[in-house]
Amino acid sequence: MLVGDEKTNVEQYLQGLAGEGIVFAKRTGHSPVYPSNTDVVAFNTYDIVPWIRGYAGPIKVLVALDSKGIIRGIRIIEHNETKNYVHYMLTRAYLSQFIGKKVTDPFKIGLDVDGISRATVSVKALARTIKEASRQVAIKQFKIQVPEAEGSSVAGLKFVIYLAFFIIVFSFYFVTRKSRTLLRYRRLILTASLVVMGIYIATPFSIIHIFNILLGNYSTSLLWVALILTMLFAMIVAGRFYCGWLCPFGAVLELMDALKVKKWKIPEDIDQRLRILKYILLLLITPVVLISGRADYAVFEPYLTLFSFHGNLLLWALVFLMLTINLRVKRLWCRYLCPVAAVLGLFALSDKGYRSLPGCPMANPQQPHISECIRCNLCYGSSTSDEV
Repeated sequence: MLVGDEKTNVEQYLQGLAGEGIVFAKRTGHSPVYPSNTDVVAFNTYDIVPWIRGYAGPIKVLVALDSKGIIRGIRIIEHNETKNYVHYMLTRAYLSQFIGKKVTDPFKIGLDVDGISRATVSVKALARTIKEASRQVAIKQFKIQVPEAEGSSVAGLKFVIYLAFFIIVFSFYFVTRKSRTLLRYRRLILTASLVVMGIYIATPFSIIHIFNILLGNYSTSLLWVALILTMLFAMIVAGRFYCGWLCPFGAVLELMDALKVKKWKIPEDIDQRLRILKYILLLLITPVVLISGRADYAVFEPYLTLFSFHGNLLLWALVFLMLTINLRVKRLWCRYLCPVAAVLGLFALSDKGYRSLPGCPMANPQQPHISECIRCNLCYGSSTSDEV
């Protein structure tokens, strides 16, 4: 049985962990292992290596290990990873590859452990958690000689590519505040954001990142740390810069304008009222997440479904609905519903250079509130007689 990210009582999941006939007893004293009627012991990896974290916190795994250092059973009992990305990692089919492995095996993704695209950080953390905890138990419980693990790379390729991409795009953003001629390449940047952020790195900044931080479910992944720090920096310096330049879903919505479908004209007073919806949505979901401790309750953002290529029928229907209506309403999700836009907008600092012009990607009125500006720079420093 896989219980996903629900809070669990470990002992109730020991039954059948290592097969029929093996019965585990309660732990005694300060020992982290559950003894059995055979040479097999079980343990919660979090009791052994609590510092190892996935993309959104520790992945707690129940492992059964025999006296020869062979893994006899495994169950994930708690995690905070985004299910859209790790759904396969939680299946018996994926976890079964660890059963029968020895503590002396390398546990390396792509070598003796299968990788999962779009869940690289999570599967690496899972493999490392099982490996390190099992080795420590094998050494202390069974006196097995285990060679020291090889050092891991300081920085992953995705971390390097993301950081380089952020620096390039942020630099381009500042240059285009002074040179409007370069804005002709804006759609090229949006296309690159779609490919790099949405398809390759596949971890768009989400409200789940924010909720996980508030819940203390942080990660030690360099990519995760870089994403959080750069978003914090960009928010302080340039408000909703992420929305206008890096968000892959925003890029999809804006690039759809090239289809030249006639837009609906929404009266300004109705438009302004609808823009409040994203703040109401944020206000409603925040206490639910914080009280329950479940960041996954906020898994409704269409870009999580779209770029993870996973979601239920309702979530895919939401994606289809947002994309379809976007043909008629500019950046529908960004203007009215996006909780990330609400958070970034709350902390956006005023900049009088953004006046808004006809053709604004956000359909903002002239002199818009800075919380609605995505810093595309198409109107920056222009007079009200100009057009985008």
